Amino acid sequence: MIKKRLIRIYDGEKDVTMAYLHVGNKRETMVDGMVKKIFITAPMPLLPLNESALTLVLSHGVEDSENLVSFDNGEVILKLHSDNKAEIFKGGFLRLSMEYDEWFPINLGILTVSDRRSKGELTDTSGPSLEENSQSIGAVRKKYDIVPDEIEEIQRVVRHWCDDVGLDLILITGGTGISRRDVTPEAILEISDKIIYGIGEYMRWSTSLNNPMSILSRGMAVTRGKTVIVALPGSEKGATECFSAVSPTLRHAVEVLTDRHVQH
Repeated sequence: MIKKRLIRIYDGEKDVTMAYLHVGNKRETMVDGMVKKIFITAPMPLLPLNESALTLVLSHGVEDSENLVSFDNGEVILKLHSDNKAEIFKGGFLRLSMEYDEWFPINLGILTVSDRRSKGELTDTSGPSLEENSQSIGAVRKKYDIVPDEIEEIQRVVRHWCDDVGLDLILITGGTGISRRDVTPEAILEISDKIIYGIGEYMRWSTSLNNPMSILSRGMAVTRGKTVIVALPGSEKGATECFSAVSPTLRHAVEVLTDRHVQH
């Protein structure tokens, strides 16, 4: 397999080996603390070097102008546009010779299951944290909702997002404990096609190394149609730790289930 690499970084004045990319307070594209445009090009033909922009030269270019370019498996991700211009999807330090892949955006839904949060008695922090963390796999949040711990409500949203909206991935936070009101696993099992046993097993194993009580969690993953559904703990810490543990496999799972996996 030929490795694709970032082979040139031109900051408008000179070639550099590193640049820091982030999004400003007004959603500006920032490069090393300055507002700049970002352009991506293949070695030939080379775009005219722009003094007011950061120009990135990729060894093999990109095939689809609407896709994402993931450097070092999600360390930095840029979203492409048809005019070779890119915007920052996930910021960080961009370094010369970074390997990159072309990713399709994963259409994501986040569902928080909580009686108190659905009533507005508590602020949902788990859902927004999962949205931020999911950027590392190129996920774009398309849907977000909060429902009480009721099987029918959970199933109503999941069915709609899978069957009508056609999301690639659904992350559910909450309802995976063993209390009487915890019913998320029961809700999604009834409407699923397959169980992905390893995801739940690995979430429990990896988090139990620091928290033995995590083996009581009933977090799991299933499929419905072409959608991967992952049930995570309700706490922000538990949800993000479990997601981080399995996130390297989730993109591959979506690729396989949606027939977008490229064999190398």
